[in-house]
Amino acid sequence: MAMKIIQWKNADRRDSPRFYLQLRLALVYPGVEGSPPLPIYHWKSNDICMSGLSMVVDENVFREGPVTVLLALPPAHSWAAQKIISASAVMTYAIRSSKVNGYKVGMRFLEFKEDGKALLEAALQRELNSVCATDVRHPGLRSSASLPGDSQPPSW
Repeated sequence: MAMKIIQWKNADRRDSPRFYLQLRLALVYPGVEGSPPLPIYHWKSNDICMSGLSMVVDENVFREGPVTVLLALPPAHSWAAQKIISASAVMTYAIRSSKVNGYKVGMRFLEFKEDGKALLEAALQRELNSVCATDVRHPGLRSSASLPGDSQPPSW
């Protein structure tokens, strides 16, 4: 799992730093009475923070109104089971990009079910700690993860 943390000056409206972390996710649309159910879409996140996520998808899946996002978090330990958290979210944008040959879709979390918020925060903190603990003189230890020099630990 590759992770990078980034914060742009005056360009990011998120309350907390984003993590370039690919988590498996499922997007579930609410049912509409009298209409056939919409499919459940499966992708990976492009980046994620405590307030939302972005993903790159093949087709425009933008819908107004709340949707349910299921996120598969990395296990806390190699012997631990993977946790699935559920959150309601709204899509904030869907932009066609020829650069990625797909749609960039942004989502803002509205509410986490049960202990989902605490589990996501713990998973992001573990990833942050693993990047910060990596000795920069030995880039092979986590060559796919990087931390910008001016980033500060999140203040959730």
